Amino acid sequence: MCYIEKKNKVRVPLWADLLIFLVLLFIASLIGVESTLSLIGSTDFESVKYSFLSAIISSIMVFLVIWLQHCIIDKRPLSELGLCTTHFVWKHSSLVVVWTFIVFAIGFLICLLSGDVSIVSVHWNLKDLSLSLLMFTFGAFYEEIIMRGYLLTRLCRSGLNVWLCLIITAIIFSAMHLANPNVNFCSVVNLFLFGILDGCIFLYTKSLWVSVIAHCAWNWIQGSIFGFKVSGCEFFQPIINLDMPSYNLVNGGLFGFEGSIICTILLIPFIIVFINLLSKSIAKDECQH
Repeated sequence: MCYIEKKNKVRVPLWADLLIFLVLLFIASLIGVESTLSLIGSTDFESVKYSFLSAIISSIMVFLVIWLQHCIIDKRPLSELGLCTTHFVWKHSSLVVVWTFIVFAIGFLICLLSGDVSIVSVHWNLKDLSLSLLMFTFGAFYEEIIMRGYLLTRLCRSGLNVWLCLIITAIIFSAMHLANPNVNFCSVVNLFLFGILDGCIFLYTKSLWVSVIAHCAWNWIQGSIFGFKVSGCEFFQPIINLDMPSYNLVNGGLFGFEGSIICTILLIPFIIVFINLLSKSIAKDECQH
């Protein structure tokens, strides 16, 4: 099964389910923000400390919301959200991490050779690398359990076409980042494409953990290793410190590599591969049914 089964009768209409979810998510977000601000003792929303604690607390709060919505209200198992592990999870996860590194390594080399970035220094700090990995893991879990775990699963279960569900969730995913610093048209397109890719990964592997690892690797490798900003933000000290002589569509400017046209070009082949894999898997499942 590479897509969500629709055998069980939906207990709550889609519109009502989504409305309840949004209300619960809004309440949880307010509690999360207040809890984070209380813990750090300031209102500096741009501090690394706030971002770090917010990622952890938000992940816990959204998991509780989705557990309440999916398991208690809809009376469905958590495993339907992809929260299960098999030996294939680690195999697929390893592949997506390697793929992510290749994408950013190629993009970085192109920018370096074209003179659109230069290396200022190389800095190795295990503490910063570990903390950034932890923060990006929780941040990825937060976004993935909402977008792929709950919304994509719920839309597919409603009977909508799988590809339409992917497009809808990718649009919402890119829209979530519109308030980020220095967002531009190219970055929105790339976030949409990444949403499509990660959605395909989730449906094909049937594992939320693989899409979380793909998302975490995407952010951590571009930010903590290659020194680009991550969706317009910068957090911990990266391994490579970059200088950009100008901010343009090649290096992604102040938004980071996600704002680069090179990122667009590199994403497309992988999306085609996973769409092809998902199409074959869906066709195989339909034949079995």
